[in-house]
Amino acid sequence: MSTQTQSILKKAAKELYPLITKEFSDQSTKRFNNELWTLSELDAWKNSKLPQTLEKRESGKDGLHLTKDELVLLMDWKLAKGKFRPTLPKLIKSNSAESVAEFSRDGYAVFMDYLKSVDAKDWSEISLENYKSAVRASLKALCQLKGVGPATASLMLSLLSGVTKFAPPFFSDESYMYYIRDVLRPSQPIKYSVKEYVEELIPVLVNLSAEDKESYPDILEKGAWSLKTYSIFKIDRLADLKLPLRSKMFP
Repeated sequence: MSTQTQSILKKAAKELYPLITKEFSDQSTKRFNNELWTLSELDAWKNSKLPQTLEKRESGKDGLHLTKDELVLLMDWKLAKGKFRPTLPKLIKSNSAESVAEFSRDGYAVFMDYLKSVDAKDWSEISLENYKSAVRASLKALCQLKGVGPATASLMLSLLSGVTKFAPPFFSDESYMYYIRDVLRPSQPIKYSVKEYVEELIPVLVNLSAEDKESYPDILEKGAWSLKTYSIFKIDRLADLKLPLRSKMFP
């Protein structure tokens, strides 16, 4: 991928992402967290406060984990920012508080133990195959929770961006379409499989991160989400959006 494209992705993550989120939030009457938060506030919690909370927990006696309330809000965020699936909130809420803490702790521990074993300073010191194996093992632990599949498990792992720059990316529809589906098989639906995430999306984002020290999977996912979302909604929901980049840069 060219240096210019990398630059566009980073700029989209920084500038276009919050604009689209605010526009969607302003258009919606839905509230979250007991009717207290707008979508913009939920998004700020997910992208800033929750990763910071995990960073603090890393050194605490209970270790890295999510609470049930946090997982419920995380699912609210996922469905608000992507494709709505009406059965998932009920499934997520059916998990006990103890199981959410236990399985999230297990999933995070698998990945963080791997990172500690390699003690890498940058992506050049990361073996892609070993990284993928660690992600697979983490997903297996997280997916024991009801309502948690590969995409939601990847979202849980992406929160480790507050702890490490090597955090796996969120398997969002839009980022997968941008990097993989639209390039290789534009007519095929996404299967939301571990294979699509681990064998297709992750290698692309890991390699891009290795090419540019200012790029991380989290940034590259947000950039792709922004560009693809704008491409999908630019003639209706985002028709009045004032772009931070030259319009010709967008698909």
